[in-house]
Order: sequence, then structure tokens, then C-alpha cells
Amino acid sequence: MKKVYKPAFLSLIALIASFILAAGCNSQANSPDIAEMSLIKETITITDCIGRVVKVPKNPDHVATIFATTTQIVSMLGDSEKIVAISSGNLRDSLFLDLFPAILKARVPSGSATVNIEELYASPIPQVIFCESAVTMDEKLLEKLSKFGVPLVTIEYSSVDDLKYAVNMIGEIMGREGEAAAYNNYFDNALRLVEGRVENIPEKEKKEVYHAINELLRTDITNTLPGDWIPRIGIKPVGVAEMHGQNTDKKHFITLEQLFVYDPPYIIVNGEDVMDYIEQSERLHALSAYKNKQIYLLPVGITRFAHTYSIETPLAILWLAKTIYPERFEDINMHEEVRKFYKDIFRTDLNDEKIAMILSGRGLRQLKENNPQ
Repeated sequence: MKKVYKPAFLSLIALIASFILAAGCNSQANSPDIAEMSLIKETITITDCIGRVVKVPKNPDHVATIFATTTQIVSMLGDSEKIVAISSGNLRDSLFLDLFPAILKARVPSGSATVNIEELYASPIPQVIFCESAVTMDEKLLEKLSKFGVPLVTIEYSSVDDLKYAVNMIGEIMGREGEAAAYNNYFDNALRLVEGRVENIPEKEKKEVYHAINELLRTDITNTLPGDWIPRIGIKPVGVAEMHGQNTDKKHFITLEQLFVYDPPYIIVNGEDVMDYIEQSERLHALSAYKNKQIYLLPVGITRFAHTYSIETPLAILWLAKTIYPERFEDINMHEEVRKFYKDIFRTDLNDEKIAMILSGRGLRQLKENNPQ
């Protein structure tokens, strides 16, 4: 016998169905498994910088770059507008923000030691997250992030070759292989030129240079990017230390007494506040480098030229070689090299005033509030 449903009963069924549908939609919206969003893309498998094998979408539409240097690399390759989340460290470099204003629209879920997971996975949801090793090596944080199903790609480099690998890998993921190759070729050519001109300097005649990183008494560690390239350009680094197992933040400090014992003939300073501190401290005026006017402020562009993760390292190589061995690099015009680098690699024309500002090392980076000492 055919059943006949009364209107009231039908209304009840419809009401129940609407609740079920709403609950289902809400569950899907809050589901941690959002990796399905990337399945519409072609995927590739990469090995990240710490050896993790990761499947990622090719040429993703939205990416998070919660390690500051990855924001710079993705932007350098031409995809700043795909970045939806960044590190707070990216907001300190005015030239970078001028060249890539789309960055200012991105969320900032990442600071120096924290990740706001809710903000990281807000809409638009990233299809790939580029992060530093501190994230993927933190088991508790990695477990929380992994629940969302978005692939995490670790970027870490401690040498020239490592940096080039990272740029190539990001270029492959973003579909920017040509741009990555252009950067690496520029890097190779700059390093090859300098190494070729200093290779005949006898060991005993190589000049000693102390590199102050962000603070006067912080200097290089051997297995870092500057720890790799500075000795390769005919320079003896002063105060450099081996990195020990627990020193994961790659920071090494000497004492003021040690600095006076070393009394390096040359000092290069990574930070205008540190340079000002030296000028204001009469005690430091007893250093040979100060007396001989051989303390130099490193340039600042997208970021500080000789910083541990600087993508402007090719320019730093040319600048430092010319600064310490001017007689060997008389033909190198740093003003024109900066112009060419930004034209070829960042696809932008800098005017003479901006180039002079970069080479001065002043005015393009927000200063720290703390004492540089």
C-alpha cells in the first residue's frame, strides 16, 4: 500500500535533513584535513633542506612563508602576490616592502619563536608552508601543524651550495625554475670572479677581518653561510667558532676582552646601530681598526648583505672583496653591480639615490630598540 505523508510530517523530515546538512557542512569547514584543496594541482615530490621527502602541489596558488628568508626568495622569484602568511621579521626591511607591497596584505602568524596556528590556516588557506628547521624539528609543533594536511617544506642553509639548493627547490615548487637558475648563475659568476683574483694570495698575507653580526660581540660560526663564503675570498675571519650540537640558533658571542686581544685590522659591521655604538664608545676607539679607519658598515638592501641567511650574498662577496682588496677589484663598480643585480634578479630599476642608500648601510632597516652591545 502506498504511504501518504502528511504536510506536517514532511516538514519535520525537511527540518531534520537541514540540521544534518548544516552539521555536515560545518564539520567540513572545520575539518583539519584541508590538504584536499591541493589535489586539483599537479603534485611533485621534493626533498627539503633537512632531508624530509615531501609531496607538494606544483605552482601553488597560495603559500605561507613563515621563515623570513623564504618570503624574500619567493618574492625574488616573482610570486610575492601568492604569499598569504609571513614572518614578522619581514616587516623590518623597508626596501623589501617597497618592492613587494603585496607582502603587506599577508597575515603575520609567525614571530621569532611562535606560530599562531589559527591565523596560519585562515582563509585563503596556504597549499604549501615554507618554514625553518626550528618548526619541523619541534615535535609538538609539527604534530599540531601536520593535522591540517598542508605540506611543510623546511628551508635551511649553512653554505653557498645549500642556499643554491634551497633556491632551486623553491623555484621548482613555484614553477620558477628559470628565475632560480638566473639567481644561482649570478651567484656562481660573482664567487668565481672573486675566488679567481684572490687565489694567489699567500696564507700569511691574507687579511684578518672581524664580522660583527647585529651586535658588536656576535660573530660568525663555521658552518653558516658567511662562515662558508668569507674564507673563500682571501680573508681570515677573526673570532669564528665551530658550531656545537646544541647551538641551533647559530649564534656565537665573544667577550669585549677577546675583541681587544684579537685587535683585528679590519672590522665589518652588520647594523648601523652597532656602528653608531662604536662611534660613541671612547673605549672602542683604542682598536686598531678604528684608529686606521678600517671599520666598515655593510650595505643593506632587501636585508643586510652578510646576514646568516642573506639572499644578497653575491653582492656581499663583491663588496667585501673590493673593500678589503681594493687594488685587485678596481674595475668593480659596486653602484653598477647593485643596479644590475636588482634589474636582473628582482626585475626592478633602482635610482641612483636608492643605490647610494643601500651601499651606505643606513636608513633601510628598522633599528632594534635594545642596546647593540
